Amino acid sequence: MLVLILAIAAILVGSLLREALRPGVHSIPGPFLAKFTDLWRVYKVWDWTFKEDLPSLHKKYNSSLIRVGPQLLSCSDARAVALIYGFHSNFKKSDMVKAMAPVYQGKRQPTMFSAADNQTHARIRRPVAPAYAMSKVIQFEPFVNENVRTFFAKLDELFIQENKPCDYHNWVQYFAFDVVMEMTMSRNLGFMKAGGDVDGVLKQLQKDLDYRGIALSMPLIDRICRLNPLSRFFKPNQSSVFALRCKAMLAERLNADPTLYAKDEEKRPQDFVTTFLEIQRGDPSISDGQLIGYTQANLIAGSDTTAVILRTAIYYALKQPWISQRIVEEVDAKCDAFPVPYRTARFDMPFCAAVVREALRMHFAFIGMMEREVPKGGCEMPDGRILPEGVVIGMHGDLIGRDTSIFGEDADEFNPLRWLKASKESKSEYEQRLKMMNAHDLAFGHGARGCIGRHVAEMEIYKFIPTFFGLLEPTLVQQDKPWNLRQLFVFKQSGMEMNLKWRENKGLETVRT
Repeated sequence: MLVLILAIAAILVGSLLREALRPGVHSIPGPFLAKFTDLWRVYKVWDWTFKEDLPSLHKKYNSSLIRVGPQLLSCSDARAVALIYGFHSNFKKSDMVKAMAPVYQGKRQPTMFSAADNQTHARIRRPVAPAYAMSKVIQFEPFVNENVRTFFAKLDELFIQENKPCDYHNWVQYFAFDVVMEMTMSRNLGFMKAGGDVDGVLKQLQKDLDYRGIALSMPLIDRICRLNPLSRFFKPNQSSVFALRCKAMLAERLNADPTLYAKDEEKRPQDFVTTFLEIQRGDPSISDGQLIGYTQANLIAGSDTTAVILRTAIYYALKQPWISQRIVEEVDAKCDAFPVPYRTARFDMPFCAAVVREALRMHFAFIGMMEREVPKGGCEMPDGRILPEGVVIGMHGDLIGRDTSIFGEDADEFNPLRWLKASKESKSEYEQRLKMMNAHDLAFGHGARGCIGRHVAEMEIYKFIPTFFGLLEPTLVQQDKPWNLRQLFVFKQSGMEMNLKWRENKGLETVRT
């Protein structure tokens, strides 16, 4: 027995040493435990400190590369963005993305997010890409307008008339989810009308995302727990209310008369699911499981992350009253109709647009790194270091978004003016600076793997911010108290209670659809 124990111990020690002394990365500094096991990162994610720890680790070791796992490196060198994520990059995604793949009939379904190599990603993305073009997405603006009116109607009913504080952080989640569901399926679950969660959908979805936050940190967890039929205690609930609702609604659409959801120029545009079904009819190789992948990606990616940006922009604008005042001045000068039209908000209101850009920069919605695997033959980093193939390297959006060499010495501050031309700055200097910032903007990913739903989120966000400040006078209940941050999968904020009242000569009758 003693011999067996010693043999097992020797194998374990040997395995750990092999991980720690992995060729090509053993000399890269980092936390001691991270050299041996991914459990160090799992703990940091579980403790909600991983995102905050990255900048201090790079500073502590004075290195643009630090080792945060046996074969995982964090990179803070902004010069590497194009190398790792650019359109011509051949870096594929790491195994972390497998935990994001939806399960259908016991098998993972490949999605645009979870496809590891660029070829598979392109194959999945290509059929549906036209549905996300700005020319198509803009047709959904009436959907957004209807939900904006519902949003303000409920705020008026529940908070303004009752003179009660509004839990704004929750309400933008209800708004974003209702909007993207209506775009996707021509119906929503009615979070705003209910004034809260419906059938525990949001609660269950949060549990699912929390699980994925842990599983992304150590993909072995997902292989053991989610796809192991023998596991009962750790296995996440695959029959969540949200998943069941999605599958039931999609099944209903599969059996429905296509003409019921066809585009009607006078009433409503064709929703995403109708487009997906038309694509499937033209390409039978697209399975029902793939349809579920397309649909769930829309709903998950299009709600939580959008709500994060809507919280960020409003929070910092209220924390710095000069920002909210300038938004109001621009709205009054440019708008006489609400909700503010997207094209007006995006192209005719430069300060409001700058607030949105700054919110996207200031808080990267995803708490993990954008992991990529070094391709065959290895690669040379901008600082001259050579990384062997198979090593996983990632950059965090906050690390790059707060790089002072790109975004200025005040990169840790919320300052929309950085996106505008300074008074003493020449046009060419500004254009060069803006080009540099745009090239390092990771808010919606980067390169060929950029977020396909970017235009959907932008339309909601750009419209919402000027509409909110154009109609209301919001004040934080506790102006000096910071918000609460939840950082397990999505950078989620709470603690944004605010008092609301209509601006002079504004009211619910001002909001038209």
